[in-house]
Amino acid sequence: MHKRTLALTFILLLFVYSLSIAQEESIVWEEKYSDEAYINLLLERIVEINRDCSSKETIHMIVKVQKESAKSLGEIPIGYDKSFQKIKDIKAYIITPGRKKLRYKSIQDLTPYSGEPLYSDSRTKIITMPNVIPGSIIDWQVTIITKKPIIKDAFWDIFDFISETPIKFLRYKFIIPEGMPIQTMDHNTEIRSKIKKHRDKIIYSWEGKYLDKFEPEEYMPPYDDFGKYTIISNIKDWREITIWYRNLVNKNLKIPEQMRQSVADIVKGKNKMEDKIQAIIEYIQDNFRYVSMSFGYHRYEPHPSDEVFNNKYGDCKDQVLVFIAMLKEIGITSYPALYCDEDSGSPKDKLPMPAYFNHVILAIELDKKIYYTDILQKGYRFTDIPANLAGGYVFVVNDKEGFFDQLPILDELENTYSKESKIVIREDGSALIEITSLWSKEYSIDFRERWKNMTEKQKKEFIESLNETHTVGGNMLERKWENLDTRYGKIKSYIRYENPHWTAVIGGFMIFGGVDYGRNTYFAKEKRIYPIMFESNSLNKESFTYFIPKGFELVNLPKDIHLETEFAEFSRGFKKEGNRITETEIRRYKRIRLPASDYNKIKDFYNKLSQLTKEKIIIRKRLDRNF
Repeated sequence: MHKRTLALTFILLLFVYSLSIAQEESIVWEEKYSDEAYINLLLERIVEINRDCSSKETIHMIVKVQKESAKSLGEIPIGYDKSFQKIKDIKAYIITPGRKKLRYKSIQDLTPYSGEPLYSDSRTKIITMPNVIPGSIIDWQVTIITKKPIIKDAFWDIFDFISETPIKFLRYKFIIPEGMPIQTMDHNTEIRSKIKKHRDKIIYSWEGKYLDKFEPEEYMPPYDDFGKYTIISNIKDWREITIWYRNLVNKNLKIPEQMRQSVADIVKGKNKMEDKIQAIIEYIQDNFRYVSMSFGYHRYEPHPSDEVFNNKYGDCKDQVLVFIAMLKEIGITSYPALYCDEDSGSPKDKLPMPAYFNHVILAIELDKKIYYTDILQKGYRFTDIPANLAGGYVFVVNDKEGFFDQLPILDELENTYSKESKIVIREDGSALIEITSLWSKEYSIDFRERWKNMTEKQKKEFIESLNETHTVGGNMLERKWENLDTRYGKIKSYIRYENPHWTAVIGGFMIFGGVDYGRNTYFAKEKRIYPIMFESNSLNKESFTYFIPKGFELVNLPKDIHLETEFAEFSRGFKKEGNRITETEIRRYKRIRLPASDYNKIKDFYNKLSQLTKEKIIIRKRLDRNF
């Protein structure tokens, strides 16, 4: 009896000690984040899958408001799709600093896309809470019923373990009927599932405590490199995704007689297949408008191509299907390519599910090559990769098992800007200036589209604004644009103008030349946690030729500058010949990934860039006027 009492006493002391440690850990964690606008005391999701793969998801959150800026949390949005989901069992309370418990004030059911070009069954329940002030705690819970799955007999889910808000307790449960197949994949996380059986259910649960706030840094690598998440899917392999999506395409691929006649008219007189393909692209881009069509299950399924063709509107997948149908009429094989950006990481190495993809482009087969085309992006030929898609991943739904690919990274020629300036300086500091510029492809496309959509009045006002910006009260003598009214290619611009106050004359001195690259806020912290990723290649080339006025002499010619690192190159050089000074500058950025240990090298580059570019050309009026 005595031994049993001692054992019970020991267990009780151990329990009290453990409780004391847990309380201390909790206090330390809350003090650590006491300066945050709010903290999550609980974030819980419970997903239960039924035999027919319909599901019930319960979300429970408890949030502590700590600053005035977090008062907006009093409006709680719950998104759902009314075509196949419903919201039930809403519970929402606020606990005031005085420990008074108050129920929510109202619940509204709204469309989240008011005024946007989107036809959708998406809805948002807005729960409005009273008395949201610092020190209050918001506690809400809601259940979302999904009546049937997107893919028959299939389910999938992704749950993140990092957040830009600190989380005290994190729970995720996934419940399935016993005997139902399932695959799980934990990515970059040490949190592992616990599995238990309860009656005829298998429960997978993940729990985390005292999770730190995720603080992103500039120039982050792809999210997949550091993101912490769990993936769940019962889809066997990517072949099943191919079969599912191919069936949707085949079901809705319809070629009406009107489309056939339109294709014949569009390609008439064109002998090269490349020209025929481009003509069809231009027809779709000129005659169709983008309208998101995410009605319920149509978030993945395209609408029938004959319907989209007749209506002349649709989203990316709808217009891609019309494109496939029209290309089929000229004997070109093409396939939908499900797209996700580079930041999301390659789906190839993950469990199969369609949720990774947020866009659909087209894969065109021509001369044993594959070309990827985004029908929504004007100004590009089908052989071009738009800059904002470069490096992204695609899953091509062909007539076999489907395949993965990564869109190529663009070289610097695709993102090159060049400018040549000639400045004839006058004795009073005014100048006659000529500037010839060759714009980058991306900027040319963007400006061309904006220009095309301006009214004549807007164009006139835009030119007036540009003229005043350049001349500062002087005269614009000549302005020319090449390739502005064409569909493709880079824009070339030329301006010639007089600026009456180009530089100041102080005590007979003039100071000019060389942009002073002041220190920006990038790479200014003491240390770096994550690797550094520069995503694209680019090149800027500029030259300035200054003609010194008669009677002036050179006092200072800046030293040449050359800075080069793994990610960037900067050079600036000066040369004097007679009364002419030439300044040339190159700014080059290279796509590269660097370890966090290289952070100080990058800081040093930007510091030196700021320090070395402050020096200026200085000229002065000669004292001997007869020299």
